[in-house]
Amino acid sequence: MGWLIRAGVYLLSGFTIWQFVQGPADVAGLHKHLSLDQVHGMVLGVCAGISNYTGIDVSLIRLVWALSVFYRGIGIALYILAFLIMPVS
Repeated sequence: MGWLIRAGVYLLSGFTIWQFVQGPADVAGLHKHLSLDQVHGMVLGVCAGISNYTGIDVSLIRLVWALSVFYRGIGIALYILAFLIMPVS
C-alpha cells in the first residue's frame, strides 16, 4: 500500500513540475494565473485554485492531496505552504 501512495505522490509532483515548465495555455488571449479560489474552495481554496490553473477536476486533486496527507503528513505541510505562497484571485 505504501508503494501505491508513493507512486501517486511522485506522479502528482512530476505532473505539477511539467505544468509549470510547460506554462499555462494561452486561450483566446487569456492568461491563466495560479491563485487561490476561495469562492469554490472547501477549506482555503488551494485545490480549487490548482484545478482552475491545470484544468483537472477538483475532486481528483483533493483525492490526491488527501492521499499525500497519509504519506508522512507531507500533504499538510504542502497545503499550508501553497496557501501562503499563492495569491488570492
